[in-house]
Amino acid sequence: TNKQKNTIKSFWEKNTPYLCYMSIEYETALEAHTFQMNVYMPKPPEEDIFILPDEYKFIPRNKRAVLMKNKASQGLNVETLVVVDRKMMDNHGHENITTYVLTVLNMVSSLFKDGTIGGNINIVIVGLVLLDEEQNGLVINHHADHTLNSFCHWQSTLGGREGRHHDHAILLTGLDICSWKNEPCDTLGFAPISGMCSKYRSCTINEDTGLGLAFTIAHESGHNFGMVHDGEGNVCKKSEGNIMSPTLAGHNGVFSWSACSRQYLSRFLNSAQALCLSDEPRAITEYQYPEKLPGELYDADTQCKWQFGEKAKLCTLDFKKDICKALWCHRVGRKCETKFMPAAEGSACGPDMWCRRGQCVKQGDEGPRPQHGHWSEWSSWSTCSRSCESGVTYRERQCSNPRPAYGGKFCEGSSRSYKLCNTDDCPRNTIDYRAQQCAEFNGKQFRGWYYTWRPYTRVDDQDLCKLYCFAEGYDFFFALASKVKDGTLCSPDSSNVCIDGLCERVGCDRVLGSTAVPDACGVCKGDNSTCKIYKGQYTKQHFTNQYYAVITIPAGARSIRVIELNSSSSYLAVRDTHRRYYLNGHWTVDWPGRHPIAGAIFEYKRPYNRPESLISAGPTNETLVIEVLLQGWNPGVHWEYTLKKADEKLMKNRIKHNYTWAIIRSQCSATCAGGQMNTKSACYKDLKVQVNVSYCNPRSRPATGLMPCNTQPCPPSWSVGEWGVCSRSCGGGEQTRQVQCVQRTSQTDVDTLADSRCAQPSPVRKQTCNTHSCPPVWTTGSWSQCSRKCGNGLKKRTVLCVSSNPGAQAHTLPDSKCAGLPKPAGQDSCFIRRCQKQRKVQWFVSTWQEEECRQGQSGVWRKRNLPLAVPSISNLQCPRPAIPTSVHNLRRKNLHVRITSAGVTWCPNMESATTSSMASSAASHVQIQTYNPKT
Repeated sequence: TNKQKNTIKSFWEKNTPYLCYMSIEYETALEAHTFQMNVYMPKPPEEDIFILPDEYKFIPRNKRAVLMKNKASQGLNVETLVVVDRKMMDNHGHENITTYVLTVLNMVSSLFKDGTIGGNINIVIVGLVLLDEEQNGLVINHHADHTLNSFCHWQSTLGGREGRHHDHAILLTGLDICSWKNEPCDTLGFAPISGMCSKYRSCTINEDTGLGLAFTIAHESGHNFGMVHDGEGNVCKKSEGNIMSPTLAGHNGVFSWSACSRQYLSRFLNSAQALCLSDEPRAITEYQYPEKLPGELYDADTQCKWQFGEKAKLCTLDFKKDICKALWCHRVGRKCETKFMPAAEGSACGPDMWCRRGQCVKQGDEGPRPQHGHWSEWSSWSTCSRSCESGVTYRERQCSNPRPAYGGKFCEGSSRSYKLCNTDDCPRNTIDYRAQQCAEFNGKQFRGWYYTWRPYTRVDDQDLCKLYCFAEGYDFFFALASKVKDGTLCSPDSSNVCIDGLCERVGCDRVLGSTAVPDACGVCKGDNSTCKIYKGQYTKQHFTNQYYAVITIPAGARSIRVIELNSSSSYLAVRDTHRRYYLNGHWTVDWPGRHPIAGAIFEYKRPYNRPESLISAGPTNETLVIEVLLQGWNPGVHWEYTLKKADEKLMKNRIKHNYTWAIIRSQCSATCAGGQMNTKSACYKDLKVQVNVSYCNPRSRPATGLMPCNTQPCPPSWSVGEWGVCSRSCGGGEQTRQVQCVQRTSQTDVDTLADSRCAQPSPVRKQTCNTHSCPPVWTTGSWSQCSRKCGNGLKKRTVLCVSSNPGAQAHTLPDSKCAGLPKPAGQDSCFIRRCQKQRKVQWFVSTWQEEECRQGQSGVWRKRNLPLAVPSISNLQCPRPAIPTSVHNLRRKNLHVRITSAGVTWCPNMESATTSSMASSAASHVQIQTYNPKT
């Protein structure tokens, strides 16, 4: 079975980050859903397109309370403009739309007249606009957020009769709206929180869903009154039957307002914003309001069609369900469904029966008689919120004896009673209560960082009971809590206290709600008889851009008022008798506002184009001097204060003081050889205390300026020059400097004297320097001869790491000691001369020729010529191992043949040998080899 559920969502309007919207969406009732967003924002911008600074002025709480009290008995009137779009008119028909809308608004009015709301709220229709055609500046589509923005702007431009403006505007649309996109979804309504009475934010958009539209309007208007959902950020439960519950469902067919909704409404009605509800309404008279109940005009079948579609009708299956508690409808099959909305008042629930106040009674009966609520007994007083100064305690009672029912009235009066407790002054050095609350956030991360928080009190009056703190060492402040703890002072200079986020008045008798005030003497409920009032005017004219004393106010003064007689460009200033300024001193202008001075709070005001003022209730704990920093013509300054009569006698016995000029000399710029000192004049009281120059006669003021001093020559002294460059960079060197005996006779002249004129011993003129050891170095030996006499060769040398202290014998060190230095090369290439270029040659071999052995030799020989391929090349240049065989012995073995340029030598005992041919200049050469015929 489908059921209904309202889901709260928060939206932040572009360009206005502190503007929160609420929407209602329908979902299944059994789905768990929680959503909560607590947002504490700093003070909003001064200018905003939705909230204008002059929209509603702040009114003191006592005036608001009296106004609300007088109006509560007569009722507060919400002058409402209702706008219906074209889609909704088409759905119901132009001839039926007016009756339908007025019927729904009658239901809304009855919900706000229910006794559980805790107030007398009248919904008064002052305008009904049926949009037959599009309007300039008004865009209506499925996007609820955009449509609401457009509607709020559009309705703000509408004016009623005689220029009067409605308090609240309601847009009714036949479109299926969605809070976040321009497409249909489950959103039913949209409204700004706490927008009621605002010209730009007192507006809602509501989707037409049948007579249940009345509950949507009441819910969204509740948001506009500052209400949030029950159970979300408050102690109330998400109970069925509560109009502001996230689940929109009746309780036994009845809707009512929760205690939290009553509290939100009460808080709104006690604010300046609610004053628009106090004027007399001017309802429209051209419309005929329905005299019949909604259920008489629209039967249960029609109500089912509006909720579930054209095919839906009242469930006739025997479910034994009471439609006066929940309307059950049938669409298809053997099942019925409900949205837990009761049938409208007056709906037929049986033969000659109708629904009244959630019950099915005989037609014509009004149903259960209204049951008015009555209070229970008061509870005991709660624990005091503070141990000193301004504690708060409360007691409660419930409107439960009995509870209001069936349209009965809610109990009159407040459900909670407050009073102060522990009102004695706190011990000295007690940490301020507001400062304690800010310090509680020191150990909590704020946007990922930890800060030290201090109270920030420069806020508007309506924000005095919010916990604004600034981060020490940074230039921002923030509302760390929506309200301070009960019993916190509204401001340091006030006895009023914060209770449940509102600043409540406390009289000087420390009674909550008391109107008792102190008189000018500081006596609570006094008659000004215990003090004397001192007043006067300061109208003297002086030189511009100087401070001049207006009046000296003694310690213990009260009711201090210093006001310019006319606007001027001058500034009021405050200092003590020791010229320590508290306000606008040393040609520096402070911001207007509250300033703690001499144990009291001074309110400094500097409005544009109006006279300045300085006001304090006192008492002061030290003597103060009020001055004026004159900027041109003095329009005059009025002053007044009071002093106890006991202190007045001391005032009369004051001795007349003598004010004289004195010259103040600065320290001489030099002790000898002529310096300068600056002199200025000052005004002294009785030659003891320096006071403002305005006390002394300006005509007798002495001349001042620069004067010479200490002109005698300085004693002889040694003049020492800078040390020269050291003779060595390491291993011990020497350096010298110039030392002279001189005498300074002026700031520009210096005489050189004999050394004997200087009494002090002469400073040293020579000193050793750079005594640290020198680092090791690489040393190299001589290069060796080149490895080749021609062409490219190599040469070598020794490279050693040695110590380098001058005057000491060098020692060879391991190479690792010189590892940080580049090591010289130990070998290098060399070249003496180019070698002669050689050509490529080869042996040339002829054929063998046989011949007989020479005389005395036996055997047969064969020979061949070996001419060179290039005649001009010596055979020594041919490869030696490759010399071909040139002679072979044909008949004898063991004969050695050697060929030379001189001839052939025969040597025995060689079987076969290859001869060596010596160099010859011949073009060809002969090689001979023994030959063995057997082979």
